[in-house]
Amino acid sequence: MPRKKMEEEEIEANLLPVMNVMFLMIPALLMAMEFAQMASINVSPPKFAAAAQPKDEQEKKDEKPLNLKVFVMEDGFRVSADGQQEGAEAGKSQDSKAPTIGLAKQGAPLTDYERYDYAQLEAKAKGYKQLFPNEQVVTISAEANIPMQTIIMTMDALAGRTCKIAKALKGGEKIPDECLFWQPIVEGGAS
Repeated sequence: MPRKKMEEEEIEANLLPVMNVMFLMIPALLMAMEFAQMASINVSPPKFAAAAQPKDEQEKKDEKPLNLKVFVMEDGFRVSADGQQEGAEAGKSQDSKAPTIGLAKQGAPLTDYERYDYAQLEAKAKGYKQLFPNEQVVTISAEANIPMQTIIMTMDALAGRTCKIAKALKGGEKIPDECLFWQPIVEGGAS
């Protein structure tokens, strides 16, 4: 029996439907990536602390917390520690609304950021640091009309103007002695 010759037909591949599907999938995948990014879980990094020695831990447990608070006002800083305003009579939490540290430049506008006596604030912070060497936290609050730059400069003065802490935090080294209260907590709407 003679074999039939199979005729070879050229079948042309129709890629148009495949290309259409791909064309629709690219924007869909890009949108899915955006939604996946928005659905991420917020994770805060752990708090930095120098490696503590067992002896230091025991001293910290025995030590009463300082609870240092600095309130930035138009006419200066009001400093209080452990709920007691600096300069107030014993037993009274605060004597007046007067500042503990007055202005360096009396009559200067609020936009003059050097109007506050940051050197005296830093000196007071050094005094507290000598009494409480393991304390690192300070709470800062301000009147509503105080510029943000003033609060930043207040944080710098309380941390110590010569404090270089980044290297110590990265490498797990001891916190330098010139670093005073380098963990600020800024409160809003405090009085």
